[in-house]
Amino acid sequence: MDIRSSTRFGGAAAVAAILSLGFSAPAAAAATATIDPADTGTTAAAFATQKCVAALGGGPFAGDDVWVFALRTPGQGSFTSLTLTFATEGGPVTQTITTSAAGDRAIAGDKAWIRTSAGATATGELVNPHNLTAATAQVTGTGGTFDLAQTCPAGGSLPLTGSSRSGPTADAVATLGGVLVLSGLALLIAQRRHRVPAAAGPVGRHRRS
Repeated sequence: MDIRSSTRFGGAAAVAAILSLGFSAPAAAAATATIDPADTGTTAAAFATQKCVAALGGGPFAGDDVWVFALRTPGQGSFTSLTLTFATEGGPVTQTITTSAAGDRAIAGDKAWIRTSAGATATGELVNPHNLTAATAQVTGTGGTFDLAQTCPAGGSLPLTGSSRSGPTADAVATLGGVLVLSGLALLIAQRRHRVPAAAGPVGRHRRS
């Protein structure tokens, strides 16, 4: 093998080695964020910020609580998964939220929500509510701290915000119907009062003749 062939072979081997190193390099690991300790040790009903949003779990529901979590800064990126621990009368319960949305939980960028049982009995009494004790999350950006942003407690009187309800409700239809009936009656009475003097007028003039 001459010098030129040896040089070409050596250069190709070096390029192959560099490429193999590039392809074998591990992907950057997701950062871990933890919930603010001040947001733990609470039930949904006891949490200070309560709000029901259609795009974040909806509610309020008769026997379920909705918990909404949020990252603090844009640099944290988005949630990729969350692991939540709740205390119940039956012992600790662990729940996970991933990017594979389910009917009772989902990730929406820098926010995530989950719907849990409020421990309601058949009579509607809440006897075993979930109490959030810990939470960690994997995020696409930097780690740090995230928050329990709000809750929508079961059986509450909070209004639903968002667009999950469309069209008039049954109560609204009934109220509108009552208003229309009353308006119709008032119009009918006014017409009858207007007709009586008009009919009596010519009779009075005929008597004076």
